[in-house]
Amino acid sequence: MKRTLVAFILILSAALPAVALSATEVRLGLAPRISLPKDAPAYTEDNTDLYGTTIALLTSGFLRSKAEGQLQKPVPSSTRVTAARVPNTSIISVVVSGSDDAVATSFASALIEQFMRYKREQKAKYYRDTINAIDSALTYVPAQYARQLEEYKQKVVVASMLDSNPNFERIEY
Repeated sequence: MKRTLVAFILILSAALPAVALSATEVRLGLAPRISLPKDAPAYTEDNTDLYGTTIALLTSGFLRSKAEGQLQKPVPSSTRVTAARVPNTSIISVVVSGSDDAVATSFASALIEQFMRYKREQKAKYYRDTINAIDSALTYVPAQYARQLEEYKQKVVVASMLDSNPNFERIEY
């Protein structure tokens, strides 16, 4: 019995390196802020835990399903996504590991693309909702305030055109 157990452990320890996981790393860096016109409304995110929220989004099932949709095939459940902030930087390292290097690489690329698309859509939605709220308010505010709202709306429109990229950008290294 002991010989069989020892032989099994030896075979198992020799086989484990053969099934080692492949990993792909992608890095995201906090993008520089753009210059908006004075007093322009700007899309802002809660800075209390910007990195933690971003990491939670990157590792979420929500983005995983969007990336799988982009690839038009499910990714094996053994494929894992981890993300962590690189200490003392504005960089988030995203590591996708799995049994197939090609799958991990294509999934990592799709995941980051879907993350950037989602962030861009969130900004566009913020500005669209703000413009719609102003248009709605213009239907009932007194004429003396309508002019101020129209001026503010123009600033929102300009800001929405200039501030269209996500706060993060992909870093090639």
